[in-house]
Amino acid sequence: MVRAVPFSNNLCDYKKIFDKNGNCFEFRVVKFLGGDRIAVAIDGVCDRNAAEALKGEVFYIQKNDLPKTGNDEFYFCDLIGKNVKIVGSDIFCNIINIENFGAGDLIELSHEGAAFLVPFTRENFPDSDNQILMTREAFDWFKV
Repeated sequence: MVRAVPFSNNLCDYKKIFDKNGNCFEFRVVKFLGGDRIAVAIDGVCDRNAAEALKGEVFYIQKNDLPKTGNDEFYFCDLIGKNVKIVGSDIFCNIINIENFGAGDLIELSHEGAAFLVPFTRENFPDSDNQILMTREAFDWFKV
């Protein structure tokens, strides 16, 4: 068994994980250890040496295995690379990253070669059916 920290509340819903090279491993959750740790049995990891070789390894699941999003839901990875239109103007920015340093989600935007962070709130990013919008006030305030 290997101790792991999952970044999913529903890890038991998945049966396959992948390493950074795309190698597939089947696994099963054996025990919840408390806090954010679990014990996992990974097929092919049969002894202590094999388990220790995985120390620090990051594993992934395939995106198409993630739950479907509902209305007004999305995965951050789907936003990266998208354009953001500034309300009431012809200005567009590009989403280059999304961060969270502990005080809420921040969208990192690029405009004319400059990057800046904007809190990802409804106040700054109002609803839109067909594009991502940002208020002019947020653009003027956070753009350096």
